Amino acid sequence: MFELGHDQAYFLQQALNALQLSAFYLPLSVAFAMIQAITRRIFLSFGDLAMFASFAAIYGSFDAMVSGASDLTSGAAGLALAILCGAALGVAVSRLMLSRELLRHPMAFMISSIGLAIFLQELMRLQSGSIAIWIPPLLSGQHLVQLGGSFPIRIGLLTSLSIAVSGLAIAAVCLWLSWSRFGLAWRACAQHPLLAAMCGIDAQYVAAVSFAIAGGLSGITGWTSAIVYGGANFSVGLMAGFKAMFASVIGGFGTIRGAIVGAIVLAVAEVAWSAAFSTVYRDVAVFGFIVLVLVFRPEGLLGLASREKSFETQDP
Repeated sequence: MFELGHDQAYFLQQALNALQLSAFYLPLSVAFAMIQAITRRIFLSFGDLAMFASFAAIYGSFDAMVSGASDLTSGAAGLALAILCGAALGVAVSRLMLSRELLRHPMAFMISSIGLAIFLQELMRLQSGSIAIWIPPLLSGQHLVQLGGSFPIRIGLLTSLSIAVSGLAIAAVCLWLSWSRFGLAWRACAQHPLLAAMCGIDAQYVAAVSFAIAGGLSGITGWTSAIVYGGANFSVGLMAGFKAMFASVIGGFGTIRGAIVGAIVLAVAEVAWSAAFSTVYRDVAVFGFIVLVLVFRPEGLLGLASREKSFETQDP
């Protein structure tokens, strides 16, 4: 068995922890960025879409397990149902949130999204009886890689699958937006919706499909929360949604690249603080870091000041 020194092994373990946390934040952060780019508005309900999908993942996995399916099949069933649930909610939400009146008033759009988040949270609180739902660990004790030494490192198979699913989903979305006909329309609407409309692009259709994709990405985060972390709770959407939103903003407002970078930076910051200091103040430190980034670089790490200005002056 390959052995590493204690310090090397500890650093590698923290890097793997950051990678796992990045896989949790990435889909949700990219979902925020997709909607920010084409609506120029902040939609605050994606965390609760992920929360809804986490319950769908639990129920789907439970049903497969009761039917005698293997752990891998049960996890895949939960993933499929979570993505479908998130995408369906995205489509439903688009019909509510894409009215001209809401888009004309940024504050009304944001407040409506907060109201929707509260509605979804309370609906699931009543459905679940205000209790968390747990699932037996899938693929328990199975590891993709196992390194020995003074500080043993084990990479769980389920954790590896969650990282792979998140990475493949983000790669697929990025490739689709870069090379497909819809991606060309999406980029046009993101750059200048009025000119896109003058070229015959249906901005409402592009926004509706974007909501469906963003909802599906939220479903992946919900599946990770439920299956990898072991349970679903009606209250988890608020904090997850805020962190993913801020990750998207600090990376660069309305940019997919920025959302990816922001999610990774946020995950690394959380893991680094947890490794060096008490986890009691972890969220305080993380949000403090986010505030500092936005104070010294309001456009985000990869954002452009000119792009931010265009968001303020264009009327969708």
